[in-house]
Amino acid sequence: MANISPAAHVSETAVIGDNVTIAPGCIIQDGVTIGDNCELRNNVLVCSGTTLGKGNRVFSGAVLGEEPQNVGEVNPDTKLQIGDNNVLREYITIHRGSPGGSGVTKIGDNNFIMAYTHIGHDCIICNNVVITNGCQLSGHVLVEDNVWMAGICAFHQFTSIGKYAYIAGGAHVSQDMPPFLKASGITRCGPKCVNTVGLLRAGFSKESVRAIKDVFGALYRRKGSMAIDKLVNEMLANDQLDENARYMLEFLAKSYSSPRNRYRELSRKH
Repeated sequence: MANISPAAHVSETAVIGDNVTIAPGCIIQDGVTIGDNCELRNNVLVCSGTTLGKGNRVFSGAVLGEEPQNVGEVNPDTKLQIGDNNVLREYITIHRGSPGGSGVTKIGDNNFIMAYTHIGHDCIICNNVVITNGCQLSGHVLVEDNVWMAGICAFHQFTSIGKYAYIAGGAHVSQDMPPFLKASGITRCGPKCVNTVGLLRAGFSKESVRAIKDVFGALYRRKGSMAIDKLVNEMLANDQLDENARYMLEFLAKSYSSPRNRYRELSRKH
């Protein structure tokens, strides 16, 4: 049985799971699905086309699944899919997909998305991601697993953030950020060093971290005139590469060929 406040409005066509709590002021529109053990605090709006998995906690004032902020598109029949065990804090906005994109915005599992964050249409947030207060993600942004974003970061459309990356507070991200690195920059964000502490805490071996550092040094501390994309391809020819170092290089190779293709390729996997 669900615990639904009489001061909430829940559409008769909405599908509400067991042990769901819906607080006063919430509005649940037609065709919404809310999985078991979810909790919606006061004044949450969940729009048509939205599906929430199990165990999500949605805090006051959040808006989930509103139409995309695209000029000329009015109430498109698109979707927002949210997985399990996410924490969605106060006044976040997550828009559903756009007809010109994939048609769906996806949020994975076990993410912690803090207050006043905006996630635009067709974004993909994978699993175990932390997004701190006030981050703004344009449409078509891909965030891989275990990324940590500090507060008030801004992300350009079609950027991809590699797994285990750390983005420093106030960063303006207008290009893909490779996995395993720390990045910062208010006017132009770029990689600064390897996320060593984060990787070791996550269980990466010292040998793998060393291999990632070797790749980082070769690419971002290099001497000589060889273009970075050519150097990436040259390093990929080494069949003895550590698997994580190879993942980083493959990410960069696809990014340099076309950031939009990188986003599209990874979005199909998720």
